Amino acid sequence: MLLISSFIPLLSLLSCALGAPLLERSSETDPLVKRSSETNYLVNCYNAAELFYTSEMAYYSNGANSQNGQYPNDICQVDLIGYEKWEGHPVGCTYSDSGVTFTSNIYTFAQSEPNYSLAGTGSNNYHSFNCYKDSGRLLYNSDYTNCYSIYYCLDA
Repeated sequence: MLLISSFIPLLSLLSCALGAPLLERSSETDPLVKRSSETNYLVNCYNAAELFYTSEMAYYSNGANSQNGQYPNDICQVDLIGYEKWEGHPVGCTYSDSGVTFTSNIYTFAQSEPNYSLAGTGSNNYHSFNCYKDSGRLLYNSDYTNCYSIYYCLDA
């Protein structure tokens, strides 16, 4: 009997803790909003119909919209004949729709690092970015051209 009565205060405290809200909002009508993050991708593309390789930068105003094959908000061609060597030197490109220039600085040996590890930096006139090695996944396709993500850059 003594043993059970010594646990009653502990059980009471535990039930209060579990009954408390874990996430509070200022008002019940305020929505919970996930913060979006603009993302620049450094991609290598292959056109199977015409057998050519290119490199591009792809801009997504909301990085969450780049996870299921969605087409980017803006693209710029980095190298029209062959793949760009992204590593070891600055690579700049001006997006066609916005006119914004993005410059990446990927570390020389970034490709030998594990996927999703820090691989370098990037910048435009508005933000600094940290760039990470991607898995080479298919990011988007268009007109027989598949574009694969080599690196992605997020707001620093």
